[in-house]
Amino acid sequence: MNPVWKRWLIRGVNLVLALVVLFFIGWHFQRDLNGLDLSKMKLHPAWLVASAGLYLLGLLPNAWFWRHLFEKFGYPVSLYAALRAHYIGQLGKYVPGKAVAVVVRAGLIHPYGVPYGVSIIATFYEVLTGMASGGIVAAVIYVIEPPGDLDLRLHPAAIGAVLIGLCGIPLLPGVFNFIVAKLTAKIQAIELYRLPPIGFGTLTAGLLGTGVGWWVQGLSMWAMLQAVVPDAPALSLSSWAQCTAAIAFATVAGFVVVFLPSGIGMRELLLSKLLSSLGPAGYISAAAILLRLAWIVAEALF
Repeated sequence: MNPVWKRWLIRGVNLVLALVVLFFIGWHFQRDLNGLDLSKMKLHPAWLVASAGLYLLGLLPNAWFWRHLFEKFGYPVSLYAALRAHYIGQLGKYVPGKAVAVVVRAGLIHPYGVPYGVSIIATFYEVLTGMASGGIVAAVIYVIEPPGDLDLRLHPAAIGAVLIGLCGIPLLPGVFNFIVAKLTAKIQAIELYRLPPIGFGTLTAGLLGTGVGWWVQGLSMWAMLQAVVPDAPALSLSSWAQCTAAIAFATVAGFVVVFLPSGIGMRELLLSKLLSSLGPAGYISAAAILLRLAWIVAEALF
C-alpha cells in the first residue's frame, strides 16, 4: 500500500474509533446528568481556583524530573527554561496522537542548547515514568481499598498492574538503553551526541518524584468535589487516597488509549465510576467534566 494512503487510512481509523468511543461516553454522561438541575448547582469559585492551582503544582515533580534527565544526559538547563517548556507543552497533548506535546517541548528547550533528539528522548522517558508511577500508585491504593463499582471483570489493581507493564517495561535500564542506542546510532550524522545510560537510581528517583505529583493531583480532584458535590467528603486519608488513585488510574488509562487526545472522555468516564462512592452520580460526573475544563484553563493561563 502507498505510504501516503496507509497514513491517511490509520488516521481515518483512529478518528472513527475516537468518535465511536466519545459517542458512548457522551451517552453515559447524558444518563448521569439527566435529572440534575444544573441551574441549581452551587459552584464554589474558591475551590475551583484551588483545584486548578493544585493541578499546576502537581505537575512540578514531573518538570523537575525532566530537567534532571537533561543533567544526567549532559545538557543542564535552568529551572526556568525547563518549567516553561514543560508547562507550555502540556497544551500539545490535546492534539490527536499525543506527539505535539513532545514537539512543543523540544522546540522550546532547543534554544538553551539541548539537541532535539535529546529532548525528545528525555520527554518520552519522563512521560512514561509518570504513567508507570501512576499505575503503581493506583494499584497499591486499590489493593488496600477498592473503589466504587466499575462493572469490570478484573479488579482495578489487576488493571493497574497491566498499565504498569505497558508503561514500565520500556523504562527498564536494559530496555531503554538498548532503544536509545539504536535511535542515536541513526541520527549521529545529524546531531552528534552520546547519551550516558540510564540506571535504576534515576528510574527510582523519577518514580518517587512523579508519585508525589499524583498525590497532589489527587488533592486537585478532591478540591473539585468540594466545589461541586453537596455534602462532599471531608479531607481524610481515605478520601484523598481514593481521589489520588482515581485520577492516576483514569489518566494512565486515557494515555494508553492513543486515539483520544489527552484521554478526553475516557478519563472523565473512569473518574465518574471510580469516585461513585463519594457522592451522587450526576454531581460526580459534573465534577469530572469541570475538572477537565479547570485544568485546561489553568494550562492556558500559565
